[in-house]
Amino acid sequence: MKRSSFTESPAKQAVRNHWNTPLLRYLYEKYHLRYRYMGFPGSDLVDVRLWADMIEEVIAFELPCPDGPDKRTWVKEIRLKLRKLGVPGVVYFGPFEEVVILREDYEGQHYTQEKIITLYNLDFCDEIASKIETREYGTKLWRFEAIRQILHDQQECYKQNSSQSLFIILLTVRNQIGASRIANFLSNNLLSETQSYCLNCNGENPIPSDDTPLIGTHAWTLKAFLYNTLKTYFAQPNICALFFPIVKYEGTPIIRKKEGISVRSPMLHWMFLCKFGESENPTPTFYPSMFLDQTVSLVADSAGITLLPEAGEVLNSDQSICPVEWFQPFEGFFF
Repeated sequence: MKRSSFTESPAKQAVRNHWNTPLLRYLYEKYHLRYRYMGFPGSDLVDVRLWADMIEEVIAFELPCPDGPDKRTWVKEIRLKLRKLGVPGVVYFGPFEEVVILREDYEGQHYTQEKIITLYNLDFCDEIASKIETREYGTKLWRFEAIRQILHDQQECYKQNSSQSLFIILLTVRNQIGASRIANFLSNNLLSETQSYCLNCNGENPIPSDDTPLIGTHAWTLKAFLYNTLKTYFAQPNICALFFPIVKYEGTPIIRKKEGISVRSPMLHWMFLCKFGESENPTPTFYPSMFLDQTVSLVADSAGITLLPEAGEVLNSDQSICPVEWFQPFEGFFF
C-alpha cells in the first residue's frame, strides 16, 4: 500500500496525468460521472487534489506512521486535508486488506459500503502477492481475498440500487515476483487464452527454473496472471470489463536502511472500465477480444507514454496511446 512518506516519480506523474486523467475527465464531462474514490491517497492527496472537482466522496485507508510517538499522524493529516479541500470522506486506520476483510479498523471504526464505488485506486507499492502485517494475526497474504471482498461488496450495493452500474479500477503493483512463485501461479486454472499466451511468451522470454527474483524483466507473467485472475473474479459477480493496455514505469527507488542502498522500483499500472452485465446474460462480456497477444504494452516516463511491447505481443504501430481513443470503439456498450 502507498505510504504517506512516499515520494512519487516523474513517470508516475505521467501515468496519472496522461493516462488516468483524460479518461476520468472525459467520462465526467460527457456523462456527468462523479467519482466515489476508494484507495490510498496518502497525506499528500495528489490524486484527490487533481480530481477534486470530479470527486463526490473519498474512502481512504492509511497505515500506522512508523516514526514518532503518534501512530495516527498520517490518518490525522488526511482527515484534516480532506476537510480543508471540502471533500467529504472517511479515513480508515490500518491496512486496506485487513480493514476490508475484518470489517473494522484499528480505531474500532466499522467498515461498510453503502453505495457503488465508481473509482478504485488500488496503488500497491509492493508485489501483488505480498503479505501484510496484521495487528493480531501476524503476516497474511490477504490481498486476493480483499479484492474478492470489495467486488462482493460492490455487487451487493448494485443489487440495492442498479441505477449506477459503471465503475473504474486503477491497479498498480510492483513489476517483481519470484520465478518459482509466478511459475506456480501460471501452472493451474488458466483460461485457454491465457495458457496459449503463456506458451508463446515463455518461448520468447522464459521463466527461469530457479527462484530468481524477476525484477522488471518478465512483465508478461504478471500481465497473464492478473488478466486471468481478474477475469475469473469478474465472472462471478457478472462484471463486464474493458481492459486497457498495461503501462510500465519506474517508480521511486526504495531505500534499504540496513544495507544503505537504493533499489529500483519497476511498476505496472492497469486500468479497467467495468459495469455489471445484464442478469439474463449467461456470462459477462470482456473487451477487447484477443487482448493478451493483440494489445501492446506501454511505457511511461517523464516525456510521456509510448508503445513498448512485451514478449508474446504483436506490435501494432496503429494502436492508440490515448486512453479516450482506446475507449471510444467500445463506448456504445458502456453507455
